[in-house]
Amino acid sequence: MPYKDILPSKVEIFGYWKDRLPDLGIFVDWGEPSCWACRFHYGTRYDIKHSGASWLEILECWERIPLQRCHIVPRSLGGPDAPPNLFLMCRECHDLAPNTPTPDLFFEWARVQSSSRRESAKIQEAMRSFSVTPDKEDDLSKIICSPAFTAWIGGKVGLHRPQSNYAPVSYRLTPATIVGLAVQYWRLGLATEISGEAPRRPAPTRSARATPST
Repeated sequence: MPYKDILPSKVEIFGYWKDRLPDLGIFVDWGEPSCWACRFHYGTRYDIKHSGASWLEILECWERIPLQRCHIVPRSLGGPDAPPNLFLMCRECHDLAPNTPTPDLFFEWARVQSSSRRESAKIQEAMRSFSVTPDKEDDLSKIICSPAFTAWIGGKVGLHRPQSNYAPVSYRLTPATIVGLAVQYWRLGLATEISGEAPRRPAPTRSARATPST
């Protein structure tokens, strides 16, 4: 049986919430469509390009943006498929949101989400994975921002298609890609602007289960 979309359109959801979100402490720039929770912005592709845009143009932008229509109270707990119970969020927020019968918990969670803070946490985790200690983080950031490094990584990076919904976009450059290449650049002695020693590659260890029996 073909899938039948029974949810209200993004335009209907937008129309219901556009004047109600500020009362919840959630502020969205209607000219720059973004996730209503973490404020993840998909770039200028979906933005209103001129101040004299018609209401129809604004609605078309909100309909096209790849946000998901997310239940505030889930269906499994009796939440209806109606605009007052639907929120426009990125895929990552949709997967992370609380699923309870209490809308106030949902809005409390949504108010404090931040795509930039979430991305910073992923970068910090990537740094730990490559043995970048806190005292070397500033040096690594300088490398990542340097024109020489930007030129060096040409042809060395690939876009990743997430294997789960835990990403707000379909293809992305993972934090581990940039951090890993920056560490490699440093270890190769190419970071002439940095005087400190590069993070060492830890010696591989073998777990007890991986040790062959004698």
